[in-house]
Amino acid sequence: MSRISGHTIDQSQTTEREGISTRINFYVDGYGAKLSSERLYDIGDRLLDQHLRDQDNLTAAKAKQLYDMYYAPPSPEIYAEILGFLLSAVELSVTSAIEERLRKQGEPVFPNALLVNKSNPLQVEVGGKTGNLLEALYPLGDDEAAARRYLDVTCEGIIYSTREIDRELQLGRLEAELRRCPPSDKSRAAWLRKNIETIGDGVVHYRNADGSVGRPINFEFSEAFFDEVSARIGYYSRLGQSKVHWRQGLSDFGEKGVDCDLIMQVMDDLHSGAVDVFVFMTNDMDFFPLVERLQAEGKHVFLCGLGGNVSYRLIEAVGPDAFFDLLDPSFVDNLPAVFMGMVDADIKPTALQWAWLAMRRKQGRPS
Repeated sequence: MSRISGHTIDQSQTTEREGISTRINFYVDGYGAKLSSERLYDIGDRLLDQHLRDQDNLTAAKAKQLYDMYYAPPSPEIYAEILGFLLSAVELSVTSAIEERLRKQGEPVFPNALLVNKSNPLQVEVGGKTGNLLEALYPLGDDEAAARRYLDVTCEGIIYSTREIDRELQLGRLEAELRRCPPSDKSRAAWLRKNIETIGDGVVHYRNADGSVGRPINFEFSEAFFDEVSARIGYYSRLGQSKVHWRQGLSDFGEKGVDCDLIMQVMDDLHSGAVDVFVFMTNDMDFFPLVERLQAEGKHVFLCGLGGNVSYRLIEAVGPDAFFDLLDPSFVDNLPAVFMGMVDADIKPTALQWAWLAMRRKQGRPS
């Protein structure tokens, strides 16, 4: 079974246990995910620099040398790595939250985290014997230790955004607009020529209120980011449309139809009965009725995003224990490991385990 976190179950450990098949789906708003990744990149980059400077055994020169080695410039890949890491941590936390809900209902389950296979980075060898460090950090209650059932989790995600912009089509529209442009409107003509020059590179420009060329929008970067995220979490739905209105000076460049696409997919998944747990990464309170509908159907619903940006109505709808703030230190403190993991792949999985353990401690669950 696939999981965003990569944590699967070693089936040799389940011969005496019954799996409760649990399907977790993530529904990620692409535009919000891009903005969140940009902000988290800045935080992670600063923390990486500070983390290295704080090491007592490193000189300033050595810390700078290591920073230069681990530094990852802004790119679709590093943004997607950050987002993928955080969604993986949320996946592990959601699984633990479902287990806790079952225990409170009188149905103890054996912790999924203790059944993950030997790829678990906290699997260690001491004195010739292999053990799991989680067993020391995560003491079992009597009911958990005796439980004969466990959550057999499958987890995938979908990131929602627009279709790729047709550059040739937009180039033709720009050239037609330039032909229609009055000779006296030199600022508009200059703006159109600028876009004709850059659209082949995946860049368009807003037009300022005074008519001058405004800030660039790198849609090629965004499209590559969505592709990178989908490769890490599962799928990419491209049924939305980009708003590109040259006659209005590109004042309302954005997305159309993305929210509708997401809602239709959620309702299809609800009616299919294939999804047990719905996790949303969005800031938009327009999804409030959707959350209530899922809850009315008896589904588990969770929410993640940057605290302060997410609608309080959405947080109230899922409940504070079902909202995962991606700015929480439990997640953020491990962001330097994402940068370091771009060079040393063994670092990031270990950081993921620590992020999960930190979140469990914060939520008052056994750890």
